[in-house]
Amino acid sequence: MNVIALDISKATADCHLKTAKKTDNLKISNDISGCLKIDEWIRKHRIRKLIIAMEATGIYYETIANYLSQKYDVVVINPLKIKEYGKSLFNRTKTDKADAILIAEYAYRHHDKLDFYIAPKNHQYHLHKLIALYSQLNLQITQQKNRKHASQDDFTHAVHNAIIQTLEEQMSLTQNEIEKMIKKNNELNQQYRNLLTIPSIGNKTAPIILHYLNSRDFKNVNKFMAFCGLVPKIEQSGESVNKKCSLSRYGHKKLKAAFFYPALVAYNYGYFPNLVKNLETAKKPKMVIITAIMRKLAKICYCIHKSGQPFDKERHQKQTFKKPIEQIEQTQETQKE
Repeated sequence: MNVIALDISKATADCHLKTAKKTDNLKISNDISGCLKIDEWIRKHRIRKLIIAMEATGIYYETIANYLSQKYDVVVINPLKIKEYGKSLFNRTKTDKADAILIAEYAYRHHDKLDFYIAPKNHQYHLHKLIALYSQLNLQITQQKNRKHASQDDFTHAVHNAIIQTLEEQMSLTQNEIEKMIKKNNELNQQYRNLLTIPSIGNKTAPIILHYLNSRDFKNVNKFMAFCGLVPKIEQSGESVNKKCSLSRYGHKKLKAAFFYPALVAYNYGYFPNLVKNLETAKKPKMVIITAIMRKLAKICYCIHKSGQPFDKERHQKQTFKKPIEQIEQTQETQKE
């Protein structure tokens, strides 16, 4: 297998070619003209079976990945995997060129375990940016409230109140834009409506889950659970090492966080009584129970998304809802504050 690896920064990208017989290096600009140079480079070396590998470096990889994925097999790798791989080799050099070589070696060795990158459609990309904007505004509101709490005089309070009011207005507009964009796409809107039938999943959480469910092709529910960071971490060795199970630190932090407040709401209002009763009988602490509900919600979201059917109350829940679904998101916001 032939591999071209790119270490991408804001303005440039260092490229490294690795085949069974030769290696080569190239530096390009991070734009379409740089992509055209890669096309020429590939023709020059007469490469056929090829994988182009790169890290998911913020937004900087998107232009190159979207262009090259139309012609070649592209893989976008979690930077943490490359970092840990470099540690396993006891690497002491950290440069752009060295990073490109490291990415190439990782992709060359593990190419059969990597998923190919699929460029997002326009509505998927737009939804992703809107969700990111909503998250940023929410964070800024929390920061302003903390600053307001720390302030001492009336003028400072008034300034912080004005900023918070403006941010809340913009966050409301962003939420409306998210729902408007989803409604424009019939398939996306149906998937969104199906997710809303799940207890404790409301109109602020559903778009986040929907975006990541559509972001890649998860072969099974375990793949999605691992992506969410909701798989257990087991450490056992011989007779001396037998640590308590905990959640793996790998996985998408924002997606994992998106399941926390719905799970907390589901716990407080008894939406999954059998699961909670079994864990309480086993004397499990509250956070373990909430984590189990997070896992259950993630599995239900995956199954509903794949089947295209709404939530089945008879299958997953024995008792009547204690609270209308429209009020759940408001409860979540109150708990955040």
